Amino acid sequence: MNTSYIEFQEEYLDRLINFYMDYYNSDGGTWTYEKAYRRIHPYVTMENSLVILQFDDEQLTGFLMGYFKEFDDSTGFYLEEILVSSANQHKGYGSDMLLHLKAELESRGCDWIELLTTTGEMHQNFYAKNGYTRSDNLVLEYLDLN
Repeated sequence: MNTSYIEFQEEYLDRLINFYMDYYNSDGGTWTYEKAYRRIHPYVTMENSLVILQFDDEQLTGFLMGYFKEFDDSTGFYLEEILVSSANQHKGYGSDMLLHLKAELESRGCDWIELLTTTGEMHQNFYAKNGYTRSDNLVLEYLDLN
């Protein structure tokens, strides 16, 4: 594993969108380029966002995106999405990316990371293995508009 990280640069937008579509469409998704663009573009243009691309040699293996949250007494980071290509899952790429994110956020004076994930065992185990714990003070509220 010869992993490197870069913060998003405009020249990678097309590559990132195609990576996203390929990942989700390989599992039966119906992502179009336009829909994936609308999903990703806000995070690469938002003033307080951070998008990090993970490469192994020249191959894009994953990325993460999220944004900083400012409060009067702390700065947090909301991890919106982390994605590792199917071919590179269960090889340490995701854990390595979370370690890189942690170091990057600590260097920027960030105090905490929060995220929302599914209840699936695979996801729960992945985050627990990387030191994440369930929040005791947050509750997801939901209103179905259909």
